[in-house]
Amino acid sequence: MDNNERKFVGGGKQNGDYYINISLAKSKIKDHFFEYNGEEYIRLTIGKRKEVDQYGKTHAVWINDYDPNKAKEDKKPVSAGDHLPF
Repeated sequence: MDNNERKFVGGGKQNGDYYINISLAKSKIKDHFFEYNGEEYIRLTIGKRKEVDQYGKTHAVWINDYDPNKAKEDKKPVSAGDHLPF
């Protein structure tokens, strides 16, 4: 997924060496929950920003919508006639 496709839902600020406090916009995440074993989950990714933004945020938060089943469908087998030397 490239940056243009990411669904940004919040930001965070690093505090000390080990902690990042994040804030999420409920309106941006509410449609991305999924059910698994009777619980509701949401997959998020937190990435470090290249530069601190105007509000002091050091990290960005976006929806992780990776689907391993979809990734398998997108892969196409290499044909025998591809002229590769191996």
